[in-house]
Amino acid sequence: MNITLIAEPSSNPVLDTALDLLRERHTVAVLDPKSLSPWGFRPEPSGRRDGDMVLLKSRTAEARSWAHHAERAGAVVVNTPTATDTALDRQLSAELLEAAGVPTPRTLAFASLAELAREAYRPGAAPLPWPLVVKSRTSRRGDLVRLVVGRHELAELLPEWGREPVIAQRFLPNDGFDLKFWVVGEHVSVARRPAALEVRRKDADVELDPSSLPEGLVDIARRAGHAIGLDLFGADIVLSEGRPVVIDVNAFPGFRGASDAASHLAGFVEHAWQRRAVAS
Repeated sequence: MNITLIAEPSSNPVLDTALDLLRERHTVAVLDPKSLSPWGFRPEPSGRRDGDMVLLKSRTAEARSWAHHAERAGAVVVNTPTATDTALDRQLSAELLEAAGVPTPRTLAFASLAELAREAYRPGAAPLPWPLVVKSRTSRRGDLVRLVVGRHELAELLPEWGREPVIAQRFLPNDGFDLKFWVVGEHVSVARRPAALEVRRKDADVELDPSSLPEGLVDIARRAGHAIGLDLFGADIVLSEGRPVVIDVNAFPGFRGASDAASHLAGFVEHAWQRRAVAS
């Protein structure tokens, strides 16, 4: 099998180990999304396409476009570019999670942060559920994710973010911690970590045994990713007044902190390839 990982250059021991395991039996290449051909994916010179697999780690527009080309040419792409596109759209993701019956915060969408501010000040408008977690509609590096407790804090964001399309979610009272789930196919691992809106230390994660969690939590995490179409993902859950709520789903995270993630990732890639071979 020819495996191509599309990822920005970075030090990731989980991915490095997984690729080393795969190199024992397969040909593995790592491509920086900035180096991708503008003409799109090309299968190997023989024209054989059933042995090509693309691991779409990068979320850039260039990487996703290239992955769409690869999929149309017959390669297996994980996560699929369509699912990755969906995961980056927070409004669409929220709609799919709600449709799938996954518990999520109440989510409001606005064409811009300025429109949200106008709604907050509009006479006769339905009151907003303060405090709000305001997020860029499109998930990306350096995007807007902010807890806003009232109109004055909202107004302070306008000079920088006024034109940004956003979603606003009701802030859910919790104990200041998230349950961070990492899902690789059927394998699930979980850790307790300081919530995304808190100051976070990389060494603050506490690994948990999934079997020790309250019944249904692992199933909720799985359903959250599957509702978006993901096979490799992270899901963040908070417990608010004893009720689990999914507050974020990420396509193809780095899996740092996940238990034995490298071997499970390598195993998933081979299993996905075998499924394809059987289907062919």
